Amino acid sequence: MNYQIAQRIHNLMDSDKICNPQSVCHVLEEEFKPIVENYLSLTKDFKVRFKKDKDKNIFFLELEVSKIKPFGYIPQ
Repeated sequence: MNYQIAQRIHNLMDSDKICNPQSVCHVLEEEFKPIVENYLSLTKDFKVRFKKDKDKNIFFLELEVSKIKPFGYIPQ
C-alpha cells in the first residue's frame, strides 16, 4: 500500500511541475483520508497544508482525533 501511495504522489508531482500547491493539498487529503481513518478516529476532517521554504516544499498533515484505533480493528 505504501508503494501505491508513493507512486501516486510521484506521478502527481512529476506530471504537473507547475501545479497549484493547494490542489496538491486537496489531492493528498483525498488520498490519505481512507488510510488515516483505518488507524485513527477523526473528530473532524484533516487538512493538508503547504509551505515553501526556499527550495523546499513542505507539507503538513493537520489531524484532530478522539482515539487511536486498536490493532486488529476491522472497519465497518
